Amino acid sequence: MKRYALVGCLIAFAGCQSFIDNKAADATIKLMQRSKDAGKRTPDVELAREALPGGILQLQAFALAYPDRREFKVMHADALCSYATGFVFDDWDAAKLEGRDQDAKKIGVRVKSLARECVEANLDLMPKEWRADHETGGDAWTARIASTKPDQVPQLLSITGADALQIALSPLSAITKIGPITAALEKSIALKPGFHDNQAELMLATVQANKSQFLGGPDGGLLFAKIRAAQGDGALLTEVMYARGTLVAKKDRAGFETTLNKVLDADVTKWPDRRLTNEIARMKAQRYLDAEDKIIPPPAPAEPPPAAQE
Repeated sequence: MKRYALVGCLIAFAGCQSFIDNKAADATIKLMQRSKDAGKRTPDVELAREALPGGILQLQAFALAYPDRREFKVMHADALCSYATGFVFDDWDAAKLEGRDQDAKKIGVRVKSLARECVEANLDLMPKEWRADHETGGDAWTARIASTKPDQVPQLLSITGADALQIALSPLSAITKIGPITAALEKSIALKPGFHDNQAELMLATVQANKSQFLGGPDGGLLFAKIRAAQGDGALLTEVMYARGTLVAKKDRAGFETTLNKVLDADVTKWPDRRLTNEIARMKAQRYLDAEDKIIPPPAPAEPPPAAQE
Protein backbone atom coordinates (compact mmCIF):
# COMPACT_ATOMS: atom_id res chain seq x y z
CA MET A 1 0.00 0.00 0.00
CA LYS A 2 2.79 2.35 0.90
CA ARG A 3 4.45 1.58 -2.44
CA TYR A 4 1.30 2.64 -4.34
CA ALA A 5 1.07 5.78 -2.25
CA LEU A 6 4.68 6.62 -3.06
CA VAL A 7 4.08 6.06 -6.79
CA GLY A 8 0.99 8.27 -6.57
CA CYS A 9 3.01 11.02 -4.90
CA LEU A 10 5.71 10.81 -7.56
CA ILE A 11 3.14 11.06 -10.35
CA ALA A 12 1.50 14.01 -8.64
CA PHE A 13 4.88 15.67 -8.14
CA ALA A 14 5.78 15.14 -11.79
CA GLY A 15 2.49 16.71 -12.86
CA CYS A 16 3.04 19.61 -10.48
CA GLN A 17 6.58 20.11 -11.77
CA SER A 18 5.29 20.12 -15.35
CA PHE A 19 2.72 22.75 -14.36
CA ILE A 20 5.41 24.89 -12.74
CA ASP A 21 7.64 24.57 -15.80
CA ASN A 22 4.81 25.64 -18.09
CA LYS A 23 4.01 28.64 -15.90
CA ALA A 24 7.68 29.61 -15.88
CA ALA A 25 7.85 29.28 -19.66
CA ASP A 26 4.71 31.37 -20.10
CA ALA A 27 6.07 34.11 -17.86
CA THR A 28 9.41 34.10 -19.68
CA ILE A 29 7.76 34.34 -23.09
CA LYS A 30 5.72 37.33 -21.93
CA LEU A 31 8.83 38.97 -20.52
CA MET A 32 10.78 38.44 -23.74
CA GLN A 33 7.95 39.85 -25.82
CA ARG A 34 7.74 42.93 -23.61
CA SER A 35 11.50 43.36 -23.88
CA LYS A 36 11.19 43.23 -27.66
CA ASP A 37 8.42 45.85 -27.60
CA ALA A 38 10.48 48.06 -25.30
CA GLY A 39 13.45 47.73 -27.63
CA LYS A 40 11.44 49.24 -30.47
CA ARG A 41 11.03 52.39 -28.40
CA THR A 42 14.66 52.95 -27.43
CA PRO A 43 16.42 55.95 -28.99
CA ASP A 44 19.86 54.44 -28.35
CA VAL A 45 20.93 52.37 -31.34
CA GLU A 46 24.19 51.27 -29.71
CA LEU A 47 22.35 50.06 -26.61
CA ALA A 48 20.08 47.92 -28.79
CA ARG A 49 23.04 46.62 -30.77
CA GLU A 50 24.99 45.63 -27.65
CA ALA A 51 21.97 44.04 -25.96
CA LEU A 52 20.86 41.87 -28.88
CA PRO A 53 23.73 39.30 -28.87
CA GLY A 54 23.08 38.51 -25.22
CA GLY A 55 19.38 38.20 -25.95
CA ILE A 56 20.12 35.77 -28.78
CA LEU A 57 22.08 33.51 -26.45
CA GLN A 58 19.37 33.72 -23.80
CA LEU A 59 16.68 32.74 -26.26
CA GLN A 60 18.80 29.86 -27.51
CA ALA A 61 19.17 28.65 -23.92
CA PHE A 62 15.42 28.86 -23.32
CA ALA A 63 14.77 27.00 -26.58
CA LEU A 64 17.00 24.18 -25.31
CA ALA A 65 15.45 24.24 -21.84
CA TYR A 66 11.90 24.15 -23.18
CA PRO A 67 12.10 22.11 -26.40
CA ASP A 68 8.31 21.75 -26.57
CA ARG A 69 7.75 25.52 -26.61
CA ARG A 70 8.05 26.61 -30.23
CA GLU A 71 7.81 30.28 -29.23
CA PHE A 72 11.38 30.31 -27.93
CA LYS A 73 12.73 28.88 -31.19
CA VAL A 74 10.75 31.45 -33.17
CA MET A 75 12.03 34.35 -31.06
CA HIS A 76 15.59 33.05 -31.24
CA ALA A 77 15.46 32.77 -35.04
CA ASP A 78 13.90 36.23 -35.34
CA ALA A 79 16.51 37.86 -33.09
CA LEU A 80 19.38 36.13 -34.89
CA CYS A 81 18.16 37.25 -38.33
CA SER A 82 17.45 40.79 -37.12
CA TYR A 83 20.98 41.09 -35.75
CA ALA A 84 22.52 39.83 -38.99
CA THR A 85 20.52 42.07 -41.32
CA GLY A 86 19.93 45.08 -39.09
CA PHE A 87 23.35 45.54 -37.50
CA VAL A 88 26.18 43.39 -38.84
CA PHE A 89 25.25 43.85 -42.50
CA ASP A 90 24.92 47.56 -41.78
CA ASP A 91 28.52 47.56 -40.56
CA TRP A 92 29.58 45.97 -43.85
CA ASP A 93 27.64 48.58 -45.81
CA ALA A 94 29.34 51.38 -43.89
CA ALA A 95 32.79 49.90 -44.39
CA LYS A 96 32.21 49.53 -48.14
CA LEU A 97 31.00 53.10 -48.58
CA GLU A 98 33.86 54.49 -46.50
CA GLY A 99 36.48 52.59 -48.51
CA ARG A 100 37.58 50.40 -45.60
CA ASP A 101 38.00 47.35 -47.78
CA GLN A 102 39.83 45.15 -45.28
CA ASP A 103 37.20 45.82 -42.63
CA ALA A 104 34.46 45.12 -45.16
CA LYS A 105 36.07 41.81 -46.06
CA LYS A 106 36.23 40.69 -42.41
CA ILE A 107 32.68 41.84 -41.67
CA GLY A 108 31.45 40.15 -44.83
CA VAL A 109 32.72 36.80 -43.56
CA ARG A 110 30.75 37.32 -40.36
CA VAL A 111 27.62 38.37 -42.26
CA LYS A 112 27.76 35.16 -44.31
CA SER A 113 28.16 33.07 -41.17
CA LEU A 114 25.24 34.77 -39.41
CA ALA A 115 23.11 34.52 -42.56
CA ARG A 116 23.69 30.77 -42.62
CA GLU A 117 22.72 30.54 -38.93
CA CYS A 118 19.59 32.56 -39.68
CA VAL A 119 18.62 30.16 -42.45
CA GLU A 120 19.34 27.11 -40.28
CA ALA A 121 17.34 28.45 -37.33
CA ASN A 122 14.31 29.02 -39.56
CA LEU A 123 14.63 25.71 -41.39
CA ASP A 124 14.62 24.03 -37.95
CA LEU A 125 11.09 25.40 -37.52
CA MET A 126 9.86 23.90 -40.78
CA PRO A 127 9.15 20.39 -42.10
CA LYS A 128 12.33 18.56 -43.10
CA GLU A 129 11.43 18.87 -46.80
CA TRP A 130 12.19 22.59 -46.61
CA ARG A 131 15.81 21.99 -45.70
CA ALA A 132 16.33 19.46 -48.47
CA ASP A 133 14.74 21.72 -51.10
CA HIS A 134 16.66 24.80 -49.95
CA GLU A 135 19.94 22.90 -50.12
CA THR A 136 19.06 21.60 -53.60
CA GLY A 137 17.98 25.05 -54.78
CA GLY A 138 16.77 25.73 -58.30
CA ASP A 139 13.42 24.22 -59.27
CA ALA A 140 13.13 22.30 -55.99
CA TRP A 141 13.29 25.46 -53.89
CA THR A 142 11.03 27.38 -56.29
CA ALA A 143 8.42 24.61 -55.99
CA ARG A 144 8.73 24.68 -52.19
CA ILE A 145 8.15 28.44 -52.22
CA ALA A 146 5.01 27.95 -54.30
CA SER A 147 3.65 25.49 -51.69
CA THR A 148 4.14 27.89 -48.74
CA LYS A 149 1.20 28.22 -46.35
CA PRO A 150 0.22 31.50 -44.64
CA ASP A 151 1.61 30.44 -41.24
CA GLN A 152 4.99 29.69 -42.88
CA VAL A 153 5.46 33.21 -44.27
CA PRO A 154 7.60 34.48 -41.33
CA GLN A 155 10.15 31.72 -41.84
CA LEU A 156 10.12 32.10 -45.63
CA LEU A 157 10.76 35.83 -45.29
CA SER A 158 13.65 35.33 -42.88
CA ILE A 159 15.26 32.73 -45.14
CA THR A 160 14.76 34.99 -48.15
CA GLY A 161 16.27 37.97 -46.37
CA ALA A 162 19.34 35.93 -45.46
CA ASP A 163 19.64 34.70 -49.06
CA ALA A 164 19.36 38.30 -50.28
CA LEU A 165 22.42 39.25 -48.23
CA GLN A 166 24.45 37.00 -50.49
CA ILE A 167 23.53 39.17 -53.48
CA ALA A 168 24.78 42.31 -51.74
CA LEU A 169 28.01 40.62 -50.67
CA SER A 170 28.56 38.84 -54.00
CA PRO A 171 26.62 40.56 -56.82
CA LEU A 172 27.48 37.78 -59.28
CA SER A 173 25.34 35.40 -57.21
CA ALA A 174 22.28 37.41 -58.25
CA ILE A 175 22.15 35.40 -61.45
CA THR A 176 21.01 32.29 -59.60
CA LYS A 177 19.32 33.84 -56.55
CA ILE A 178 17.25 36.74 -57.88
CA GLY A 179 14.53 34.49 -59.32
CA PRO A 180 13.79 32.47 -56.15
CA ILE A 181 14.08 35.60 -53.98
CA THR A 182 11.55 37.45 -56.12
CA ALA A 183 9.22 34.43 -56.13
CA ALA A 184 9.45 34.14 -52.33
CA LEU A 185 8.63 37.81 -51.80
CA GLU A 186 5.72 37.75 -54.22
CA LYS A 187 4.34 34.61 -52.55
CA SER A 188 4.66 36.19 -49.11
CA ILE A 189 2.81 39.31 -50.26
CA ALA A 190 0.06 37.21 -51.79
CA LEU A 191 -0.41 35.20 -48.59
CA LYS A 192 0.08 37.92 -45.96
CA PRO A 193 0.01 41.42 -47.50
CA GLY A 194 1.49 44.06 -45.19
CA PHE A 195 2.94 41.48 -42.80
CA HIS A 196 5.51 42.75 -40.33
CA ASP A 197 5.17 46.40 -41.39
CA ASN A 198 5.30 45.55 -45.11
CA GLN A 199 8.58 43.66 -44.83
CA ALA A 200 8.10 41.62 -48.01
CA GLU A 201 6.92 44.65 -49.97
CA LEU A 202 9.97 46.67 -48.90
CA MET A 203 12.33 43.89 -49.85
CA LEU A 204 10.66 43.43 -53.24
CA ALA A 205 10.75 47.17 -53.99
CA THR A 206 14.46 47.20 -53.16
CA VAL A 207 15.09 44.15 -55.36
CA GLN A 208 13.27 45.86 -58.23
CA ALA A 209 15.30 49.04 -57.78
CA ASN A 210 18.63 47.21 -57.64
CA LYS A 211 17.76 45.11 -60.66
CA SER A 212 16.67 48.22 -62.56
CA GLN A 213 20.11 49.79 -62.16
CA PHE A 214 21.67 47.07 -64.28
CA LEU A 215 18.90 45.46 -66.33
CA GLY A 216 16.20 48.10 -66.56
CA GLY A 217 12.56 47.40 -65.80
CA PRO A 218 10.49 48.57 -62.78
CA ASP A 219 12.55 50.69 -60.38
CA GLY A 220 10.40 49.98 -57.32
CA GLY A 221 8.86 53.44 -57.25
CA LEU A 222 5.25 52.28 -57.63
CA LEU A 223 5.63 49.69 -54.91
CA PHE A 224 7.28 52.19 -52.55
CA ALA A 225 4.28 54.50 -53.09
CA LYS A 226 1.90 51.70 -52.05
CA ILE A 227 4.03 50.96 -48.99
CA ARG A 228 3.93 54.61 -47.88
CA ALA A 229 0.15 54.63 -48.16
CA ALA A 230 -0.08 51.46 -46.06
CA GLN A 231 2.40 52.54 -43.36
CA GLY A 232 1.30 56.13 -42.86
CA ASP A 233 3.55 58.80 -41.40
CA GLY A 234 6.74 58.10 -39.51
CA ALA A 235 8.19 55.14 -41.42
CA LEU A 236 11.51 56.85 -42.13
CA LEU A 237 13.38 53.68 -43.05
CA THR A 238 11.07 53.30 -46.05
CA GLU A 239 12.19 56.73 -47.28
CA VAL A 240 15.84 55.81 -46.85
CA MET A 241 15.35 52.57 -48.77
CA TYR A 242 13.48 54.47 -51.49
CA ALA A 243 16.34 56.93 -51.84
CA ARG A 244 19.01 54.22 -51.80
CA GLY A 245 17.06 52.11 -54.29
CA THR A 246 14.69 53.89 -56.63
CA LEU A 247 16.34 57.32 -56.66
CA VAL A 248 19.77 55.79 -57.21
CA ALA A 249 18.35 53.74 -60.08
CA LYS A 250 17.02 56.99 -61.56
CA LYS A 251 20.31 58.80 -60.86
CA ASP A 252 18.20 61.52 -59.22
CA ARG A 253 20.73 63.34 -57.05
CA ALA A 254 18.36 66.18 -56.18
CA GLY A 255 15.62 63.80 -55.06
CA PHE A 256 18.17 61.68 -53.20
CA GLU A 257 19.39 64.70 -51.21
CA THR A 258 15.90 66.05 -50.53
CA THR A 259 14.52 62.71 -49.33
CA LEU A 260 17.43 61.96 -47.00
CA ASN A 261 17.54 65.47 -45.58
CA LYS A 262 13.82 65.20 -44.74
CA VAL A 263 14.63 62.03 -42.81
CA LEU A 264 17.36 63.84 -40.88
CA ASP A 265 15.07 66.79 -40.12
CA ALA A 266 12.14 64.64 -38.95
CA ASP A 267 11.02 64.78 -35.31
CA VAL A 268 11.39 61.10 -34.43
CA THR A 269 9.79 61.59 -31.00
CA LYS A 270 6.40 61.79 -32.74
CA TRP A 271 6.41 58.05 -33.45
CA PRO A 272 7.58 56.27 -30.25
CA ASP A 273 6.77 52.77 -31.52
CA ARG A 274 9.15 53.30 -34.45
CA ARG A 275 11.86 55.06 -32.46
CA LEU A 276 14.68 52.53 -32.85
CA THR A 277 13.96 51.91 -36.53
CA ASN A 278 13.82 55.63 -37.20
CA GLU A 279 17.10 56.26 -35.39
CA ILE A 280 18.70 53.58 -37.58
CA ALA A 281 17.12 55.27 -40.61
CA ARG A 282 18.70 58.59 -39.64
CA MET A 283 22.13 56.99 -39.30
CA LYS A 284 21.77 55.45 -42.74
CA ALA A 285 20.53 58.70 -44.24
CA GLN A 286 23.60 60.58 -43.01
CA ARG A 287 25.92 57.83 -44.25
CA TYR A 288 24.38 57.86 -47.71
CA LEU A 289 24.53 61.65 -47.95
CA ASP A 290 28.19 61.59 -46.95
CA ALA A 291 28.85 59.04 -49.71
CA GLU A 292 26.58 60.62 -52.30
CA ASP A 293 29.30 61.10 -54.93
CA LYS A 294 30.15 57.40 -54.66
CA ILE A 295 26.53 56.25 -54.74
CA ILE A 296 25.36 58.60 -57.52
CA PRO A 297 28.44 59.98 -59.28
CA PRO A 298 27.91 63.59 -60.40
CA PRO A 299 27.67 64.18 -64.13
CA ALA A 300 30.96 64.80 -65.85
CA PRO A 301 31.63 68.50 -66.49
CA ALA A 302 30.85 69.62 -70.00
CA GLU A 303 33.86 70.02 -72.23
CA PRO A 304 34.58 73.63 -73.19
CA PRO A 305 33.68 74.48 -76.78
CA PRO A 306 36.62 74.41 -79.16
CA ALA A 307 38.41 77.70 -79.54
CA ALA A 308 37.19 79.71 -82.49
CA GLN A 309 39.63 79.78 -85.35
CA GLU A 310 40.69 83.19 -86.55
